[in-house]
Amino acid sequence: MPTVGVFAAIFDEHRRLLCVKQNYGACQWTTPGGAIEAGESPAVALEREVREESGYLVQTGHLIGVYAKPFNDDIVLFFTAHVLGQEAWQPDDEISELGFFAHDQLPTPMSLPGRTRIQDAFDGRTSIYRVF
Repeated sequence: MPTVGVFAAIFDEHRRLLCVKQNYGACQWTTPGGAIEAGESPAVALEREVREESGYLVQTGHLIGVYAKPFNDDIVLFFTAHVLGQEAWQPDDEISELGFFAHDQLPTPMSLPGRTRIQDAFDGRTSIYRVF
């Protein structure tokens, strides 16, 4: 069964992007996000995932693009999101670190699809469809 996930591009007032470090698998950096659960809209899933992974309360913005990895039935919808507030956040089994990063100071390691999505966000692109 294909998985459909949502990820968020959240910029602060200095045009730095929120990234989170996964605490599983290859322990890579990415933007906040995850799988859409049964019955959820992409916007609701995005807002839930961002809150769970970072403590930020956000409103979903526009769609940046759709990113597909057909060899493993994985589709990612990448949206902008705007911060409305923040709850307390602590590292957990899923996310070990988070922070806002300038384009020239992005953390590593980061997957090629993740880095590509981030580049599209920094470039202000929309209506992107990419296959990896």
